[in-house]
Amino acid sequence: MGRYAWLMAIRPTVLWREGLEEEARQVASGELRADWADKAEMFPETMLSRTDEALEAFERDIACLDVQSDDTVLAAVKRLILKLTTTNRDHDDDTYATGERDQLCTYIDEVLAEAGVDLDGLAARHGIPRRDIADEWRTW
Repeated sequence: MGRYAWLMAIRPTVLWREGLEEEARQVASGELRADWADKAEMFPETMLSRTDEALEAFERDIACLDVQSDDTVLAAVKRLILKLTTTNRDHDDDTYATGERDQLCTYIDEVLAEAGVDLDGLAARHGIPRRDIADEWRTW
């Protein structure tokens, strides 16, 4: 997972994989009945891999962009959201539930802020709330 020196944000997929591992441990130890375990269905490997690929591309984009340019920043966000939308659609439009959506949007916010994007200024210049920067393209 290509991390950048400036990047401290944790990909949501790391958290989702940790949840899968914890659930598997609970099933193996008898703490959780196998028929109650649902994380493998919620987070199939294809979804995790494709989400990671999209987030990796976003990280590369942001590392190479002029983060002072609203147009380049918003174009990078749009590319990410469209990739995530394709992943969501390919997994019956229910890949990213409310919790996952919130984690992804928080991650986008954190990556942009860590790269030096003035998110409050960007949002104000475009007349949108800061938390809605990705919403123009987001259908999930």
